[in-house]
Order: sequence, then structure tokens, then C-alpha cells
Amino acid sequence: METKKPDEAEIIIQKLPSDIGIHRNSRKGTLNAPSVILERFEPESNVLVNEVFPDEFDLEETHERIYRNTVDLLDYNNSVISVGGDHSVSFPVIKALKEANPEMELVWLDAHLDLKEKVDGHISHDVVVRELLDSGFSEDEITFVGITRIDEDEEKFLENHDLTVYMADEVSEFLQKYQSEQEVYLSVDIDVLKQSEAPGTGYPDGQLSMKQVKKVIEKVSPFHADLVEVAPPFDERSETIKNAEKILSFLLKE
Repeated sequence: METKKPDEAEIIIQKLPSDIGIHRNSRKGTLNAPSVILERFEPESNVLVNEVFPDEFDLEETHERIYRNTVDLLDYNNSVISVGGDHSVSFPVIKALKEANPEMELVWLDAHLDLKEKVDGHISHDVVVRELLDSGFSEDEITFVGITRIDEDEEKFLENHDLTVYMADEVSEFLQKYQSEQEVYLSVDIDVLKQSEAPGTGYPDGQLSMKQVKKVIEKVSPFHADLVEVAPPFDERSETIKNAEKILSFLLKE
């Protein structure tokens, strides 16, 4: 159930509406996703719902607001589940949490690596992990799962960095091998799902099933997490929204 009292909350859901971090693709639509996903969502735990409103003309200001809000939420000593929004919103959240807990590790459940080079100095949705490697993470603290597409500049980056990458057809291997003794942050991009299960997203390149995503969440058992890149305007039959609600419920149970 939802509560208005922070001291009663078991988990905090942070709504992060944004599409300003998408710049290489005309398929935007993530701005209203948090409200749409949570509109009918009924959590079993006591949940405090918090929201950061973006500056729709300034990505850096939006990220600064998210960063400051996440730092404030740490005072409550609860899990923070962020709901985006494009994947750029993950950067300030993860940065704030990593600064608070330098031992925190990251699992990136996504069809894409998001290791591209910045354009005009902006931390857009497809450069986030590359920036996190310059913001406190070592290469052995990041694991990618569900990847289907690697761009040329990302291939060059991988040649010079020792990162752990499990492609979409290697999920079973991940489930067998993955282990961590540290607090883990799990970032879930809805586009990791196959298009038939998540058509409402900007880059529907995924190949995983909901069953596989559920198993990954259970294996990782994250303390903090996010769910991003749902684009309701492209979700004609609400299939993506329904699966986003299920994923959110999986995350809350962990």
C-alpha cells in the first residue's frame, strides 16, 4: 500500500519522468511513463512514492535535481526503486548511491551496453555506463545481461576494457555463474524484452522473455533498482505497461 509517511515506508519509489536524454532517436515517449505505470499499480509493501520533476529544456539540471533528491532519500535507509523516464535518469541515481556506498555493484539488464561516446558533453541515455566508469565504478563491479546490439564505438571500447558481458543467448550462463556479496543495483531497460512483450519502447531490440527477466531479478536480488525506457505512445495494446507493472512488482519483492 502507499504511505505518505517516510518512517512507515519499507521501499521508496522515485518517479523520474524524462525524455530529454534521448537524442539519437525520434521515438521518444518516456516522459509520462512513470505516471502511466503507477496509475493502477497496487504494491503489497508500504511504499512511499516520490517524484522529481524534470527541466524539459536542460538535461544537466534534470540530472542535478535527481541527484539531490536521491541523496535526500538516503536519509530513510530504504531501498530506492526509480521508475523512468529514459535511461539517462539512471546516471544521477546510481552516482548518488555509489558515493554513499562505494562497494555497491551494478547489473545492467538491457539490450544495449550504453557505452557510447558523449555528444556535446551530454550524459544521454546511451552513454550512462561509460560515464559511471568515470564516476566511481571499476570494471569488475559492472555486469551486463541480455545484450543484443553492440555499436562500433562500443566494440572499440570493449577491446580496451575488461567488462563482463552476457549476450541475450547467455542468460542461462549468467544465472549459473553470477554471485555477489555486495549491495547490488539492478537497472532494467524494458527494451531487453522481445518486441512482442515490449513494443512500447524506443529501441525494441530485445530477445528476452518475461520469465527470463524474472529469473535475473531473483538471481541478482537487488537492494536498489530502476525500470526505464517504457514509451506509452508506442504501446497500442498496453502490453509494455502490463509487463512493466509485473517487473516493478518483482523488484519490490526483492
